[in-house]
Amino acid sequence: MVVHPETGRQQNLASQFGAEDRRVVASAPADAPAVTPTQVPTATFTTPLRPAPTLTRAPKGSKPNVTVSTGRLAVVAGFSKANGVREKLTYRVEIEEGLSVNGAAVAAAIHRTLTDPRGWQAIHPVSFERTDKPDADLRIILATPTLTDKLCLPLVTGGEVSCRVEDRVVLNAKRWMYAVPAYAGQVDLYRSYLVNHEVGHALGHGHSTCAQKNTPAPVMLQQTKGLAGCLPNAWPTIKAT
Repeated sequence: MVVHPETGRQQNLASQFGAEDRRVVASAPADAPAVTPTQVPTATFTTPLRPAPTLTRAPKGSKPNVTVSTGRLAVVAGFSKANGVREKLTYRVEIEEGLSVNGAAVAAAIHRTLTDPRGWQAIHPVSFERTDKPDADLRIILATPTLTDKLCLPLVTGGEVSCRVEDRVVLNAKRWMYAVPAYAGQVDLYRSYLVNHEVGHALGHGHSTCAQKNTPAPVMLQQTKGLAGCLPNAWPTIKAT
């Protein structure tokens, strides 16, 4: 959960145009002074040496695509080393083609979350390592609501929430881009919650409830659906379940 600068002006340049010589022809008395023909100047425009700039970015005011589904996933190439010595759990990042996100930036954000000292590595004997190989232990997938609903079956995500099914951790791109109102614009924090919550399921954790209002919510609380009086929290160690 994706800056639209104004494009430069383009000049329409004509290549060249000219005018034929025009001569004044008129009948005059024999004793009238001779009239010297005059030449109409030719106007010439210089042809540009390079093509006019093309529009390479979305027009100002256009919205990023997080809903139009292509149904095609692409693996984000690259490798991010584990920062722990415990047993490695490998994962690869896949993103639905057509989403208005930077794949490398998404992968980097996910890895920062998984290797943060406040994360699951402080609780489980595991360290996370990103790969682009097909034999990864987990597939962390960023997908449109439409594809999320399909990948999450038999769970019902209703186009709004994310899930974990088998080796798939499916993150809803609508939530990744816009978070939820309870996070009050803290999109990066919400993204960390989203990753930790769904990976938490992969590590064997079920859902939690808000035990005490005005305290940090357990990361396994379904915070996308509401905080039930708790405060936003993205990290397992702050109130681990």
